Amino acid sequence: MNEMSRRDHAAMASNFAALPLGEQLILWGLRMWVKAYTQGENIQDTLRNGFKLAGAPAAHPALDAMMTVFSTVGRGAMDIRCPQCTDISADEHRILGAIAACQSTLDSHAGDAFLDCWMPPTALRVVREPIHQLAMALREARLMVRPRPWALHAPRTEEVCEVDVEPTATVH
Repeated sequence: MNEMSRRDHAAMASNFAALPLGEQLILWGLRMWVKAYTQGENIQDTLRNGFKLAGAPAAHPALDAMMTVFSTVGRGAMDIRCPQCTDISADEHRILGAIAACQSTLDSHAGDAFLDCWMPPTALRVVREPIHQLAMALREARLMVRPRPWALHAPRTEEVCEVDVEPTATVH
């Protein structure tokens, strides 16, 4: 196991309620988007209103674009939990890690290492812009995401489950 500081471990072990508002908002958006996608529903008004109420209306279209890229050209499965789930998957931490990396630098490639396990190189180039837009919209609203360097080494869904998976997003 990699060396972790107490702070990194605490962030990894956090449950949903213990996260700062910005991180909760992202996970809520991811989880609601995936649930609606898998059920064939349209909840864009709900997501739009949620981000608007949080003071980050520009984050909604960026999150939608990011999730659209993940769901259409991503490979493997992402463990995105249901909206009511209190724990956070390693895959959700990876996404948060990519957003945090983009918030801390102007480099649009900053989040690549967190996402390249799901994205072929072409898709990674496409998803950079919406992730960067999401990170900047949250940053402008002062909704910062904590860095998660340990998430780079967290096991992927396939590694944990040791099963073949379809190339779609899954909801816990």
